[in-house]
Amino acid sequence: MAAPPRVLAWKHFSEVAEELFKVLGRSELAWAQQMWGYLAKAGLCTVDSELDRCRVCLRFIALACVYRDFCALAWKKRLSPHFHEWAVYLDLHPLRLGQLLGANAPLPEAKRDEDLVHAAVQVLANRERTELHRALVHALGNPSRLFITMWRTREHPAGTAGAAKDKHETDDQILNDLSFEKIDAYEYVSKGFVTATPPPGV
Repeated sequence: MAAPPRVLAWKHFSEVAEELFKVLGRSELAWAQQMWGYLAKAGLCTVDSELDRCRVCLRFIALACVYRDFCALAWKKRLSPHFHEWAVYLDLHPLRLGQLLGANAPLPEAKRDEDLVHAAVQVLANRERTELHRALVHALGNPSRLFITMWRTREHPAGTAGAAKDKHETDDQILNDLSFEKIDAYEYVSKGFVTATPPPGV
Protein backbone atom coordinates (compact mmCIF):
# COMPACT_ATOMS: atom_id res chain seq x y z
CA MET A 1 0.00 0.00 0.00
CA ALA A 2 1.43 3.35 -1.07
CA ALA A 3 2.09 5.97 1.59
CA PRO A 4 -0.24 8.99 1.52
CA PRO A 5 1.15 12.18 -0.05
CA ARG A 6 3.04 14.46 2.30
CA VAL A 7 4.42 17.97 2.12
CA LEU A 8 8.12 18.67 2.53
CA ALA A 9 7.71 21.74 4.70
CA TRP A 10 10.47 24.20 5.53
CA LYS A 11 11.43 22.28 8.66
CA HIS A 12 12.50 19.38 6.43
CA PHE A 13 15.29 21.61 5.10
CA SER A 14 16.07 23.65 8.21
CA GLU A 15 19.46 22.01 8.80
CA VAL A 16 20.75 22.79 5.31
CA ALA A 17 18.92 26.05 4.54
CA GLU A 18 21.69 28.33 5.78
CA GLU A 19 24.28 26.51 3.69
CA LEU A 20 22.25 27.10 0.53
CA PHE A 21 20.75 30.55 1.11
CA LYS A 22 23.13 32.54 3.28
CA VAL A 23 24.72 35.24 1.13
CA LEU A 24 24.25 38.54 2.96
CA GLY A 25 23.72 37.21 6.47
CA ARG A 26 20.57 39.27 6.89
CA SER A 27 16.96 38.40 6.02
CA GLU A 28 17.50 35.83 3.28
CA LEU A 29 16.49 32.82 5.36
CA ALA A 30 13.20 34.46 6.34
CA TRP A 31 12.59 35.27 2.68
CA ALA A 32 13.34 31.71 1.61
CA GLN A 33 11.01 30.28 4.25
CA GLN A 34 8.21 32.58 3.14
CA MET A 35 8.70 31.68 -0.53
CA TRP A 36 8.77 27.98 0.31
CA GLY A 37 5.42 28.42 2.01
CA TYR A 38 4.00 29.87 -1.20
CA LEU A 39 5.40 26.95 -3.19
CA ALA A 40 3.82 24.52 -0.74
CA LYS A 41 0.43 26.19 -1.17
CA ALA A 42 0.88 25.85 -4.94
CA GLY A 43 1.33 22.10 -4.54
CA LEU A 44 5.00 22.12 -5.51
CA CYS A 45 6.26 20.58 -2.27
CA THR A 46 4.00 17.52 -2.13
CA VAL A 47 5.55 14.06 -2.52
CA ASP A 48 4.23 10.51 -2.69
CA SER A 49 7.35 8.71 -3.91
CA GLU A 50 11.13 8.88 -3.61
CA LEU A 51 11.30 10.34 -7.11
CA ASP A 52 8.91 13.10 -6.06
CA ARG A 53 11.04 13.77 -2.98
CA CYS A 54 14.09 14.25 -5.17
CA ARG A 55 12.17 16.59 -7.46
CA VAL A 56 11.00 18.73 -4.54
CA CYS A 57 14.54 18.85 -3.14
CA LEU A 58 15.71 20.07 -6.54
CA ARG A 59 13.12 22.85 -6.31
CA PHE A 60 14.64 23.82 -2.98
CA ILE A 61 18.07 23.95 -4.63
CA ALA A 62 16.59 25.92 -7.53
CA LEU A 63 15.14 28.51 -5.14
CA ALA A 64 18.58 28.94 -3.58
CA CYS A 65 20.16 29.35 -7.02
CA VAL A 66 17.52 31.90 -7.98
CA TYR A 67 18.36 33.92 -4.88
CA ARG A 68 22.13 33.62 -5.33
CA ASP A 69 21.85 34.83 -8.92
CA PHE A 70 19.76 37.77 -7.73
CA CYS A 71 22.44 38.73 -5.20
CA ALA A 72 25.10 38.53 -7.89
CA LEU A 73 23.17 40.95 -10.08
CA ALA A 74 21.85 43.31 -7.40
CA TRP A 75 24.86 43.60 -5.11
CA LYS A 76 27.75 41.78 -6.85
CA LYS A 77 27.67 39.16 -4.09
CA ARG A 78 28.69 36.03 -5.96
CA LEU A 79 28.81 32.61 -4.33
CA SER A 80 29.44 29.53 -6.41
CA PRO A 81 26.92 26.71 -5.95
CA HIS A 82 28.10 23.39 -4.54
CA PHE A 83 25.68 21.09 -6.29
CA HIS A 84 27.39 17.82 -5.44
CA GLU A 85 27.61 18.70 -1.74
CA TRP A 86 23.98 19.78 -1.71
CA ALA A 87 22.98 16.50 -3.35
CA VAL A 88 24.75 14.66 -0.53
CA TYR A 89 23.09 16.81 2.14
CA LEU A 90 19.66 16.13 0.65
CA ASP A 91 20.30 12.45 -0.08
CA LEU A 92 19.73 12.74 -3.83
CA HIS A 93 20.67 9.37 -5.28
CA PRO A 94 22.38 9.45 -8.72
CA LEU A 95 19.89 6.88 -10.01
CA ARG A 96 16.97 9.18 -9.22
CA LEU A 97 18.77 12.12 -10.77
CA GLY A 98 19.25 10.05 -13.91
CA GLN A 99 15.54 9.19 -14.00
CA LEU A 100 14.64 12.86 -13.78
CA LEU A 101 17.20 13.88 -16.39
CA GLY A 102 16.12 11.40 -19.04
CA ALA A 103 18.29 9.59 -21.54
CA ASN A 104 19.02 12.52 -23.85
CA ALA A 105 19.96 15.23 -21.37
CA PRO A 106 23.17 16.99 -22.44
CA LEU A 107 25.86 16.65 -19.79
CA PRO A 108 29.54 17.55 -20.07
CA GLU A 109 32.20 14.88 -20.15
CA ALA A 110 33.45 14.21 -16.63
CA LYS A 111 36.10 11.95 -15.15
CA ARG A 112 34.64 11.95 -11.64
CA ASP A 113 31.21 10.90 -10.45
CA GLU A 114 31.09 14.06 -8.33
CA ASP A 115 31.35 16.21 -11.45
CA LEU A 116 28.53 14.31 -13.14
CA VAL A 117 26.29 14.76 -10.11
CA HIS A 118 27.16 18.47 -10.02
CA ALA A 119 26.19 18.85 -13.68
CA ALA A 120 23.01 16.80 -13.30
CA VAL A 121 21.76 18.78 -10.31
CA GLN A 122 22.53 22.04 -12.09
CA VAL A 123 20.53 21.03 -15.16
CA LEU A 124 17.60 19.76 -13.11
CA ALA A 125 17.52 22.81 -10.85
CA ASN A 126 17.55 25.13 -13.84
CA ARG A 127 14.54 23.29 -15.26
CA GLU A 128 12.56 24.31 -12.18
CA ARG A 129 13.08 28.06 -12.54
CA THR A 130 10.07 28.69 -14.78
CA GLU A 131 7.71 26.83 -12.46
CA LEU A 132 9.08 28.61 -9.39
CA HIS A 133 8.66 31.98 -11.09
CA ARG A 134 5.09 31.21 -12.12
CA ALA A 135 4.10 30.13 -8.61
CA LEU A 136 5.78 33.01 -6.78
CA VAL A 137 4.44 35.69 -9.12
CA HIS A 138 0.97 34.19 -8.73
CA ALA A 139 1.31 34.22 -4.94
CA LEU A 140 2.60 37.79 -4.74
CA GLY A 141 0.53 39.31 -7.53
CA ASN A 142 3.18 40.51 -9.97
CA PRO A 143 6.95 40.47 -10.63
CA SER A 144 7.40 43.87 -8.98
CA ARG A 145 6.16 42.54 -5.65
CA LEU A 146 8.49 39.57 -5.97
CA PHE A 147 11.40 41.88 -6.71
CA ILE A 148 10.61 43.99 -3.65
CA THR A 149 10.66 40.94 -1.37
CA MET A 150 14.02 39.89 -2.76
CA TRP A 151 15.49 43.38 -2.48
CA ARG A 152 14.41 43.65 1.16
CA THR A 153 16.55 40.65 2.08
CA ARG A 154 19.43 43.06 2.50
CA GLU A 155 17.64 44.44 5.57
CA HIS A 156 18.36 42.93 8.97
CA PRO A 157 15.57 40.93 10.62
CA ALA A 158 13.13 43.07 12.59
CA GLY A 159 14.03 43.42 16.25
CA THR A 160 17.76 42.90 15.79
CA ALA A 161 20.46 45.47 16.50
CA GLY A 162 21.22 45.81 12.81
CA ALA A 163 17.62 46.58 11.93
CA ALA A 164 17.75 49.89 13.81
CA LYS A 165 20.61 51.02 11.57
CA ASP A 166 19.01 50.00 8.28
CA LYS A 167 17.85 52.69 5.90
CA HIS A 168 14.22 51.77 5.41
CA GLU A 169 12.97 52.16 1.85
CA THR A 170 9.35 52.32 0.78
CA ASP A 171 8.20 50.03 -1.99
CA ASP A 172 8.09 53.02 -4.36
CA GLN A 173 11.66 53.94 -3.50
CA ILE A 174 12.83 50.40 -4.15
CA LEU A 175 11.18 50.38 -7.56
CA ASN A 176 12.05 53.93 -8.64
CA ASP A 177 15.49 54.66 -7.15
CA LEU A 178 17.37 52.98 -9.97
CA SER A 179 20.91 51.85 -10.60
CA PHE A 180 22.36 49.72 -13.38
CA GLU A 181 22.64 46.80 -10.98
CA LYS A 182 19.06 47.19 -9.80
CA ILE A 183 17.79 47.34 -13.38
CA ASP A 184 19.63 44.11 -14.19
CA ALA A 185 18.20 42.44 -11.09
CA TYR A 186 14.68 43.63 -11.90
CA GLU A 187 14.89 42.32 -15.45
CA TYR A 188 16.09 38.99 -14.09
CA VAL A 189 13.02 38.74 -11.87
CA SER A 190 10.55 40.04 -14.45
CA LYS A 191 11.80 37.70 -17.18
CA GLY A 192 11.46 34.47 -15.26
CA PHE A 193 14.76 34.15 -13.34
CA VAL A 194 16.77 33.93 -16.56
CA THR A 195 20.31 35.29 -16.50
CA ALA A 196 22.06 36.68 -19.57
CA THR A 197 25.25 34.87 -18.62
CA PRO A 198 25.78 31.53 -16.89
CA PRO A 199 25.73 31.74 -13.09
CA PRO A 200 29.04 31.45 -11.24
CA GLY A 201 30.35 27.98 -10.75
CA VAL A 202 29.15 26.60 -14.10
